[in-house]
Amino acid sequence: MKSKHFAILLVIIATVLTTAGQYFLKKGAVKIISFYSIFNTSLIAGLIIYGCAALLLILSLRNEELSVVYPFIALSFIWVTFISLFLLHEKVSLIQWLGVFSIVFGVSFIGFGGGDS
Repeated sequence: MKSKHFAILLVIIATVLTTAGQYFLKKGAVKIISFYSIFNTSLIAGLIIYGCAALLLILSLRNEELSVVYPFIALSFIWVTFISLFLLHEKVSLIQWLGVFSIVFGVSFIGFGGGDS
């Protein structure tokens, strides 16, 4: 059971990192005006953060079954919603909030569901 919790913790951290990576990729993408501007710091930071998240996901998958770990990746949608709202000042519709709550509800079934395997 301990490795299951560790694997889930790793994938949750990975989702936070992928969200941060996506934020920096978004910031960097806006700065692209020519071929040479693809080497801006935001874009590079986003790629590095995304790579670190991928390594954590690999470690998580190594310690737990795919069917247990993978649904937690949906948490990225939640983090992205909050990043969009608070850092990018984008509007989030009621239907999007319903989607976020559906994800939380669904992931909680996986987190609390199942017993010792």
